[in-house]
Amino acid sequence: MVRGLISLYSWRYPARLIVLWRQHPSLHAYFKSYWQTSNFAKLPQGADEILTRQERFAQRFLYIWMGAQIAAAALLAVAWHYRDLVGGWQFAAATLVSYPLVLAYVMPLGRGVWMLGHPKALGRAIVCGILERQVKKLRRRHSFKVVGVAGSIGKTSTKIAIARTLQATHQVQWQEGNYNDRVTIPLIFFGHSEPSLFNMFAWLRIFMKNARIIRKPYPYQYVVVELGTDRPGLTKEFAYVKPDLIVLTAVTHEHMEYFKTLDGVAEEELRTLDFSDLALVNIDDTPAHYLEGRTYKSYGTHEAADYGITEGKNVHLRGQEVTFRLGKKDSFTLEIPLLGKQGAKTALAAAAAAHLLGLSTPDIEKGVSGVSAFAGRMQVLYGQLNSTLIDDTYNSTPDAATAALDVMYGGDAPQRIAILGSMNELGDYSPEAHRIVGDYCDPSKLDLVVTVGKDSRDYLAPAAKDRGCQVKTFLDPNKAGKFVRKQLQEGAVVLAKGSQNGVFAEESLKPLLADKADEAKLVRQSAYWMGVKAKQFKE
Repeated sequence: MVRGLISLYSWRYPARLIVLWRQHPSLHAYFKSYWQTSNFAKLPQGADEILTRQERFAQRFLYIWMGAQIAAAALLAVAWHYRDLVGGWQFAAATLVSYPLVLAYVMPLGRGVWMLGHPKALGRAIVCGILERQVKKLRRRHSFKVVGVAGSIGKTSTKIAIARTLQATHQVQWQEGNYNDRVTIPLIFFGHSEPSLFNMFAWLRIFMKNARIIRKPYPYQYVVVELGTDRPGLTKEFAYVKPDLIVLTAVTHEHMEYFKTLDGVAEEELRTLDFSDLALVNIDDTPAHYLEGRTYKSYGTHEAADYGITEGKNVHLRGQEVTFRLGKKDSFTLEIPLLGKQGAKTALAAAAAAHLLGLSTPDIEKGVSGVSAFAGRMQVLYGQLNSTLIDDTYNSTPDAATAALDVMYGGDAPQRIAILGSMNELGDYSPEAHRIVGDYCDPSKLDLVVTVGKDSRDYLAPAAKDRGCQVKTFLDPNKAGKFVRKQLQEGAVVLAKGSQNGVFAEESLKPLLADKADEAKLVRQSAYWMGVKAKQFKE
C-alpha cells in the first residue's frame, strides 16, 4: 500500500503512464487498467524504451503539467503564508496531492492535442475506429472463421499457404500482399485495396460499401489475416479481430531497435494468443520457456509436436518430398515446391491449421498441393548460364538468413554465391546479428560472398573473411549484381537475401535473370518502390 502511494509521486510516474497507454491504447482499457494498478513502480519505466513522436510529445506534456501543478501548489502555499490567503494551504495541499490523478486524466488530453497538430495521425485514428467497428458488426452478423498469423518470421508465406490450402475447398477472403497493420487488416474482411489516407471520398465509398456488405449474406467461410508488429503494444490493437485460430510462426530476434530483448519480442508476439480461441505454435522456432502455462497445439520437426513432418526425401532446388503427420492418426506424403526446412514448415502450418479447422485429410492434401513459392520468399528463378537463383529478398533476420544458407549448402552446384544484404531494425543487436550470419558462411560450401549495405559490410563481411570466405562488399545492389554476373559460372546457384530500405537485394538479381520478364516476379517493383530505390541508389 505504502509503496503503491510512493510510486504515484515518483518522477518516473509520467513515463509509466506512457507505458500504460501503450499497453492499453483505448480509453476504456487505459482507465480500467489505471484503477486496477496498485503499484506503478512495477510497470516498465518507459524512459529506457524508444518512444514514438506521439509518445515523446505526451511525455513532455505530462512533465510540463506536473511541474506546473507543483509550482501552482507552491505559489498557493506562499500566498497563504505571506498574504494570509483564506484556504490557501488547503488549496495548496489539494493541488500537490492530486497531481498524479490529474496527470492520469490529462494523458488522453495530451494525445488529443498532439493529434490536432498531426492531421495524418488524427485521420488514421478516425478511419481505423470506423473500420474496426464495421469488422465487429460483420463478425456479429455473419458466421465465418478468422485465422490470424503472427510471429517474427514467415508470417506472409504462412498466411498465403493457409489461404491457398483452405481455398481449394472453401471460399476464403485474404490478401496476398503485406496488409498487416491497423489500417489495412480491416480492409481484408471487405476485399478493399488501401487508398490514400487523405482521399476522403475513397474512404467514404469504402465505408458505404462495407455497410452494404454487412447487410448482405457474407460469401466467405474463412478470412485469413496477418498480424504485424514492429514495436511494443501494437498487437493489442488487433484484439477486436478475435481470431478463431492464431498461428504463431516463430519468436526470434526482430525489430530489436524497439523490442531491445528477445523477452520483449516474446511478450508482444505471444499476446496474440490471449485474444484467440485456439493457438497453433511452431515449437521449433519458439523457445519453450515462453510457452509454459499456455494452452496450444504445436507444429514442427520435433517428435513431440502435435503436427509434424518427415522431410529430406528427394530434396533439390526445385522442391522436396514431405510426409505430413496430422495428429496421431492421419498423414500423407506430397512433393511441394518449397525449399528447406522453413518451406516444409510453412506447408505444415497450412496443413495443421486446416486440420484444426475441421478439414478432411483428402481436402488438406488437395489444398497443400496447390501451395507454391512466393515472391521474395525462397522463390526459385532461372538465371543466365543455366544458373539457379534463389530469391529470398523480401526481408532478413539472422535465423532466416542462416536457414536460407542451409538450403544452398544442401544443393549440388559447381559454384555457390551468396548475396547477403544488411538486416534492418535490429538496433544494438545489429553487429552481433551480422557477425552470426558471417560466421555461418562456410568457405567449403561458398565460392563467393557478396554483401550489400553498411552493416553487412561492417560486420558480416569481416566475419565471413575470418572464416576463409572470398568476400566482396557493395552499398548498391545493382553494382553487386553486375559484379556477380562477371563471376557467374555455368550451372551456378546464387542466393540473394536482405532487408528493405537501404538494401533492396532483389535489384542484385536483375542482371542475373535469364528472362528479363521475370523482373516482374521480384518484390517491390511498383512505380512507388522503383522511385524509392532510384533516390537511394543514385549513380
